[in-house]
Amino acid sequence: MIDWPLTIFEVWHYTVNTIGISFNALLIYMCIFKTPRVIRSYAVLILNFAISDFGACITDLLVGQRLIPAGIALAYISNGPCKYISGTACYVGYSLMLHFFAHSLWSLLLSFAYRYYILFHPSPSRTTLAIIICIVYTPSFFQWTTFLMANDDQAKVEVYLRNRFPNYDFDNKTITGTLNILESWQAMFTILPMTLPVTPAYCAILILRKKIIRELASVAGTMAKMSHATKTMHQQLLRALSLQACLPFFFSIAVASYAIGQLGIYNSPVLEYLTFSSLLFIPAISPLISIYFVRPYRTTIILWYYRFRATKMRFVIKPPTTTTQLFDGESGTKKSMFWNGTEYQSATRNSRSQQSNHY
Repeated sequence: MIDWPLTIFEVWHYTVNTIGISFNALLIYMCIFKTPRVIRSYAVLILNFAISDFGACITDLLVGQRLIPAGIALAYISNGPCKYISGTACYVGYSLMLHFFAHSLWSLLLSFAYRYYILFHPSPSRTTLAIIICIVYTPSFFQWTTFLMANDDQAKVEVYLRNRFPNYDFDNKTITGTLNILESWQAMFTILPMTLPVTPAYCAILILRKKIIRELASVAGTMAKMSHATKTMHQQLLRALSLQACLPFFFSIAVASYAIGQLGIYNSPVLEYLTFSSLLFIPAISPLISIYFVRPYRTTIILWYYRFRATKMRFVIKPPTTTTQLFDGESGTKKSMFWNGTEYQSATRNSRSQQSNHY
């Protein structure tokens, strides 16, 4: 008999993780090799996002975790390739995955705080941003290392699950978990940071987004002669902010599906698979937003497309000349990049109103 929830779960995870791994790898390449000097500072934040999301997709693909909240116990069934190694390997991969998702949420909040900060101040240096990222990452790192000690004996966890869920199929499953999360501070140190801060962080992101939009509208209102390119950049920034502000919503779905089971309200394989299936939207969508709205990266993709067409059709197609508005540099100046084939020529022009245009 086909286990339809598991089949749908596996198809979904393999598909979305493949997309997420591919685009995050592409974004990492862009950040390292295709970032113009004028946006190298902000690219540190983008690279941090890409690495975190790439790690989340890789570990989720290897683990394929089904989360089973069961009263005071919390168990996991690993359906990924890690099951061919050992339950311990699956648990280590799972703890790594959780810490990547946690860091991704705080990185998103940091990104919005950065965008609001540079409306009034010069962009921080790459070294400063790297130090801030390390500070933000520290809680996630300790969450990962402490959670490794919360894994109980697999045989005991399986016996507990069979008694609590006699209708579930636990034959030939790789099972790990914690028998009593209330007595395990290591487990609580992961559960609480993964659930409680989601709503406050989401509210803070929405507040910062509102403040950024208000400031951009104020700047636009004082510029009677704002160019069409500048207006377009403002509109693109607002669209990027709106899309990124939606990402924590998927985190909220995951927390809700987990809480319903852990509180004993309702247990179902669908909810148990939904927890991490909904989380996968974040690392899959986030790199697409960055690649599309960061103009130098999007321009690179367009250039690659023309080269591919030229190679495929066996003759050279020269792309049309376009003007690409880039980000602010650390000095607060604006670069206007003229793309003609593979050559870039830059002309600097000062514009205080453009300090917020990082997308």
